[in-house]
Amino acid sequence: MLTKEDNVVVARCLDFTVSSHGEDATDALKSLAEAIKEYILTSIEGSNIDNLYNPAHNKYWRMFNELESRQLYKNFKQFLSKSKLLKSPKELEQLAVEVTYA
Repeated sequence: MLTKEDNVVVARCLDFTVSSHGEDATDALKSLAEAIKEYILTSIEGSNIDNLYNPAHNKYWRMFNELESRQLYKNFKQFLSKSKLLKSPKELEQLAVEVTYA
């Protein structure tokens, strides 16, 4: 997950609670990749593989999910606006909805 904080880009790996930063997204991601590599190597060298997976706090997962939801909604709106399947927003309201359960 990438965020902007105090004029730097912060990159977080939510599966390992590892973060890094850089001047831009590319720099932050390169730095994060190096930090993840070191995190994994240190766990292996210390025979601490069982504790390798250490997810970030819920606060960061909520942030990630909110950002992802906003992006998905934006993409969906763009898709619908370009879709030739619907001629008007009223047509969308009139479509039948089928609910199935897994």
